[in-house]
Amino acid sequence: MDVRRWAERNPAVRRGALFARRVLGRAFMRLSHGTGVRKHRVLFSSFRGKGYSDSPRAISEELHKLCPDAEIVWQFRDGCGKNAPPYIKCVRAHTLRALYMVSTARVLVDNFNRAHYMLKFRNQVYVQTWHGDRAFKKVLFDAYPDEPFPDGEQIDLAVAGSDYGERQYRSAFRYAGPVLKVGLPRNDLLVDPPEGLRERVRSALGAGENDRLLLYAPTFRDATRGGRQPCPFSMEAALERLSEITGSRWLCLARGHDMNSGVDCPGAIDATGYPEMAELLLAADMLITDYSSSAGDFALTGRPVILYQADREAYVSRDRGLYFDVDDSPYWVARTEAELHALFEKLGGARENCAEILKFYGASETGRAAGAVASYIAARLSEGIR
Repeated sequence: MDVRRWAERNPAVRRGALFARRVLGRAFMRLSHGTGVRKHRVLFSSFRGKGYSDSPRAISEELHKLCPDAEIVWQFRDGCGKNAPPYIKCVRAHTLRALYMVSTARVLVDNFNRAHYMLKFRNQVYVQTWHGDRAFKKVLFDAYPDEPFPDGEQIDLAVAGSDYGERQYRSAFRYAGPVLKVGLPRNDLLVDPPEGLRERVRSALGAGENDRLLLYAPTFRDATRGGRQPCPFSMEAALERLSEITGSRWLCLARGHDMNSGVDCPGAIDATGYPEMAELLLAADMLITDYSSSAGDFALTGRPVILYQADREAYVSRDRGLYFDVDDSPYWVARTEAELHALFEKLGGARENCAEILKFYGASETGRAAGAVASYIAARLSEGIR
């Protein structure tokens, strides 16, 4: 018997475990905090310790340039992130040492909601860089209004890349504080790509100079959580049709959601383990997704983005409600393979379509978001601890 799964499915056991973790975890955090906040310590976490990635990574690297003496600590589920630089300290997530670091850091930076028992003390600063700035699916209080999400009352600065993202902080987090609307730090490289980065990423993925890359990046479903997400259309037929239309060879990159172990997509290059999603978006010539906020990020490139939503009704009823009616948005949407292939005929209008998508969200990407957040953190580190 899988004891953990049984416990998660038993409401009484789950409530008891959550209560125990809340009481014991908070007691340890208070004891740790009593040893004093370290005024130059900054604790970063991305997707609850999954890796060295996303907006926290971009901020961490800018902060190191700005304040080389800052103590930069990262939480990882498995040791130290494989692409983490040598100047950071690594702690294993969900351990007492990690709780100690969280409790004694001057600044906390995250892109995910915190565990229900997490405390944030008066002399700490919490910066939230929510990963789903242009989300389709409802999250946090918007999806689960009775769950205990502590972030809204703890955040000191929220970082957003759009008017839409700011509204999400207000409703999903129930957050009423300041929002720094300069863009998502992870998207800086899409707005102002570092010289040669696109070519280096494409080469690392095995793409030739004349190849075109289609990135397929679906979100997860509850039924496939932890497993592999199937591709609901023939990728082979899609690539063949694209080649017929464009005269170029097309390759597919398949990127699984953080809640999945991968995507079942025969013939595709498995990019699930690639550490930085923004770099995959930079490398791709087209994105096909379903309900992933990566669609709104990819619009920054001006290249074609298509939503394939054959299961929309089932997804909404079984998994998650959506924030808006996709049919009333500027997105190109396909519900069948025939519709998908027909949309390939419109690729020449991608730049105009992307501009409409960014306008729909009220995007405010500056390409300098990581530096702006790093400057904010540096100012907090230079202040005295009250």
